[in-house]
Amino acid sequence: MFNFQKQNSEQTLSEGLEEFYSINTQFRDLAEKDNPNAHIFKEHDYTHVLFGLGTSIEEESLLDTYVIWGMKFNWSKIIDFYKDPEYKEVIGDIVKKHGGYWGIFTIYMSLIPVKMRVFLRCMKMKKKWNYHDITDQMLNMSLKELRKEYNIELLPLKYIPINRYASKSA
Repeated sequence: MFNFQKQNSEQTLSEGLEEFYSINTQFRDLAEKDNPNAHIFKEHDYTHVLFGLGTSIEEESLLDTYVIWGMKFNWSKIIDFYKDPEYKEVIGDIVKKHGGYWGIFTIYMSLIPVKMRVFLRCMKMKKKWNYHDITDQMLNMSLKELRKEYNIELLPLKYIPINRYASKSA
């Protein structure tokens, strides 16, 4: 378990992102590209840190549930991101790695019981996280403080079947 995955982490959001990038160096590269949609990728990475989730396909699926039910976001910005050729290729590689869209769908469906736990946690949040408006003040707040302010209770990792789905590519 990493520090950003601890409910009462004293790391700031910024420090948590640095730890996340130390584990996932390729994501730092994607978030720092000279591309108008790079900020969307970084905003997504902040959510990984805030909700204490890694990058397995299972955790990505659960993060989608957090985004839909626990955040305010702009659909058009997200759609533009998914249309971007550079990021479309990254997402395409993930989809291919897990057996195509049918494979992704199967994974998502198998996680419905865990997604329900996430949904219930989102319903208990005091307010929704603003996906696109991360202030300097937020970056300098501890994860513990942010989670308390929003009433975010992390899903214990023991409930997440991490790496249940082996990649289809070897």
